[in-house]
Amino acid sequence: MKLFKLFSGFIFAFLTVSAVTVAQVPLYTFPADDGSKNYYVTSENGVNIFVEEKGDPKNPTIIFSSGFLTSRISWDPQWFDPEICEKFHLVRYDYRGMGNSDKPNMNLYSTDLNDDIFTRYMSNIDNSNSYSLDLHATDLFALISKLSSEYDFKEKKIVLVGWSIGVPISLSFMKNYPDIMIHGLMSISGFVNNTRKAADNDKIALFFQDLIDPQDDWFKVVSGMDGIFSLNSYKPFSDELKLLFLGSAAVAPLEYRLSVITPFSLAEFYSTISIPTLHIIGENDIIVDMEHSLYFASLGQNVETIFYKEVGHCPLWENIKDLNKDIINFVSKI
Repeated sequence: MKLFKLFSGFIFAFLTVSAVTVAQVPLYTFPADDGSKNYYVTSENGVNIFVEEKGDPKNPTIIFSSGFLTSRISWDPQWFDPEICEKFHLVRYDYRGMGNSDKPNMNLYSTDLNDDIFTRYMSNIDNSNSYSLDLHATDLFALISKLSSEYDFKEKKIVLVGWSIGVPISLSFMKNYPDIMIHGLMSISGFVNNTRKAADNDKIALFFQDLIDPQDDWFKVVSGMDGIFSLNSYKPFSDELKLLFLGSAAVAPLEYRLSVITPFSLAEFYSTISIPTLHIIGENDIIVDMEHSLYFASLGQNVETIFYKEVGHCPLWENIKDLNKDIINFVSKI
């Protein structure tokens, strides 16, 4: 009897540990060769942007723009979904500074220990910021120009799907290139400005301070990255998934990381557009809080909003099934 109780206790403990593991957001593996083709497009200042493309170009095109400090592979759960691939023409790319794209720099480092790196960055931001929203928009323009040169885009439906900072990048593109018709916009945990003031004890702000450490102390930088990604999801990322994100972030140069402090607001522009827009909001998003998400959605003219329970800032991996279904439904209706 004692042996049975001991064995039962072991089983209960094992199942409890298993439950904790299952509650994490896991890393899924995908086929290495899925028929995607890849290439570079050259954008402003000669920066080369790495692009992947798959699916039938006759179908509506979805262009995926990723989050801050992430590469195109953050979209793997959508990219490898067989139904999404069958129904649509898919395009994803690495931002300048990330993944396989070029990583320009502004020569911010100085031998003068009294020379403040933030002062140098902010004083040159209008002239030499290699990672401004406008330049990200130019990269997206170069990508779409490449596509339009190969395919007939006159009757082509294009839907921009952005995650986190991918949303203001998409909006900046639409603002700067109004002659290119975009038929739909999907905001996943997106935001319309970064002008809100964080509290001094806000742990997000503290992680960002490490991320843009003026001495570029690598231990602090990685700690900041680790902290930011720990806040991305409601349920914790598995070790494997977290390392995937950290590995992508580790290649980001200082100039790219510093770009997060540049203030912007696209609220006025967003309130003028009338194309169908879908907002996906995680109810437990810490990075972009509910107040801002609701404010953002309220500015739109043709808006649908979907809330995900027990989901944080990363629905791409936290709620793959529902997000993929919502992408299909939204784009199919356009």
